[in-house]
Amino acid sequence: MFFHTYDPLSPEIVAAKVAAKPRPAADKYCGALVGKTLKLKLTGEFAPTQLDYTFASDAELTVTENGKTYTAPYGATSLGEITLFSHLIPGETRGWHVVLDRKTELVTAFETWFGTSVPVGGDLFGMKQPTHYREIPREIQRHYHFGYVDNGQAAPEKLHTTTNRLEGRGLHWAYSCGSENLTFFPSVVCSLTTWLDEPQDAVSVTYPSDYIRINDEYYIYAKWGVEFAGEAWIEVLDLFDLKAVGLKYGFNEDDEVVYDLHTAKLTVTGDAAHLETITVNGDKAPPMAMLQGKGARYAYRPKDMDPPMTHDEAYEAAKTQRIFEFGGPNIMMSGNTLPFTYFLVGKQFKLTYDHVQTPYAWSAANIPAILPTEYEYDVVSNETLKWRVPGGDWVEDKYVCFEPAKDIYFFSHMLTGNKDDKGDILYANVSQAVDFSTGLSTCVYARVGSWTSEWEIGATCLFGTAEGEGIATAPFSKRHGYSTDFVGKTLAWAYSDSMSSIHTYSSPVSYSWTIFQDDNSGGATWSSPGFFVKLRDDAYLFQWVEENCNGSQGLVCYNPQILHDGGFFFGLGHTGLSLNITGAFARQLGQFDIKKYF
Repeated sequence: MFFHTYDPLSPEIVAAKVAAKPRPAADKYCGALVGKTLKLKLTGEFAPTQLDYTFASDAELTVTENGKTYTAPYGATSLGEITLFSHLIPGETRGWHVVLDRKTELVTAFETWFGTSVPVGGDLFGMKQPTHYREIPREIQRHYHFGYVDNGQAAPEKLHTTTNRLEGRGLHWAYSCGSENLTFFPSVVCSLTTWLDEPQDAVSVTYPSDYIRINDEYYIYAKWGVEFAGEAWIEVLDLFDLKAVGLKYGFNEDDEVVYDLHTAKLTVTGDAAHLETITVNGDKAPPMAMLQGKGARYAYRPKDMDPPMTHDEAYEAAKTQRIFEFGGPNIMMSGNTLPFTYFLVGKQFKLTYDHVQTPYAWSAANIPAILPTEYEYDVVSNETLKWRVPGGDWVEDKYVCFEPAKDIYFFSHMLTGNKDDKGDILYANVSQAVDFSTGLSTCVYARVGSWTSEWEIGATCLFGTAEGEGIATAPFSKRHGYSTDFVGKTLAWAYSDSMSSIHTYSSPVSYSWTIFQDDNSGGATWSSPGFFVKLRDDAYLFQWVEENCNGSQGLVCYNPQILHDGGFFFGLGHTGLSLNITGAFARQLGQFDIKKYF
């Protein structure tokens, strides 16, 4: 799912495939509404003035929408006193999916349709005008309306509401169809899903999401497949009995419509702290209220903001370079970097790597044909070092070095003049974590171009030893290695007074970041493949590349004893190549018990 490129399809194909599946499939249909008539009174700017239902059977209903009457097949499922029913409007790609509390007769109604127009070449804040628009007929859109069954009574004082009461929760889902996943709710507008039955090693995916409170027992959670196949899920959660019923609807990876009702058993895997004022429940204003218009929702579309480059475009852009360009130790938004260390100045040493192990299956295709496995260093000043591969010429490059834990020196520099197996120039960077107290070293070699992209950063990790004055003799049989110690953790990171985020380490091979909104609720979220390396109990390397995003590599060394990290960002954009520093203070938010699922 994460790496797949989806055909946007055409409106005609979408309409034909939607029409071919007019009723959701189900193991068993619910008859709770048979014989009933419901006149729904929905609120809000985009609510229909009329939405009346008569249920002739458990298979067919009659709906009158704004004076037009249709007979349509439908499907319903119930969880306690809550019923979810779903139908399409004949001859259109629109549909209604209504959650009814039969006890209070309050409703949340989701109206869905297919197709959207996406700006390309702009930015998230509207400061940069797009160059053009891209049509995506396959992508499902939605608008939800709160309301009630109108029996002639006065309007209820309280309806269903948006909520932050699920924020921070983690759940394991075991679906009736056999599918299995983990979800995490670090945001009030997004969620993360790690599909445990997917073949791609459980890379987490971000979905724009809706969280709606029915009451303390029942909640509605909906997620929408923006940037991916386009499927949607509308779930009713029973947190008393930890069960769910729901609807899955939209186009799958095979470009076919999936439309079915399901049940699921839930397990709470943990809860991460969320940081709004404790008396705020998220029900006073809609999430991200700056979004306007019918169907408005948060959607991060990074490949439209940073259109992919060809190999030639990438290499032309890479000629413009910004390597450690700053007037002091702080750059851009990273005000909380670790201090630089100049301990290496005047030292000569050698790093030898004898072990290359891929952290996930697909990265085996990411290893360069020529991969330097030995480096000799002569650190000549606070800002400059010389390096060479044995027998090669010395090359001078700028560098930065941190000491994130005692006697561990973590530095990064470009590999100016590095070439591939054909003798062509490579725009490559190397970051070295050298433990003088053990003689062990880890290298992360990164370059422009990956197994899926001509311009995103590809990275390879190597493990080995260090030799030089003051460096301990390395053990014969021990090397640094990949770690699952972070799996399930969630941390808040403060990069500066004005930039902070939440990291959810949701699988052994991926993580997700969430940017705080002004009220400290979780907002914009995205996910990336990544890996973790344990250097010592007090030092971990964490590397990620924002694939299908801006293509940049982040690489930090984190010390959990001081709750601080420092490291480097390396990436390529249309304006050039950059290598710079980052760092943040950490705050532990909680832990999810999920290792057993991997």
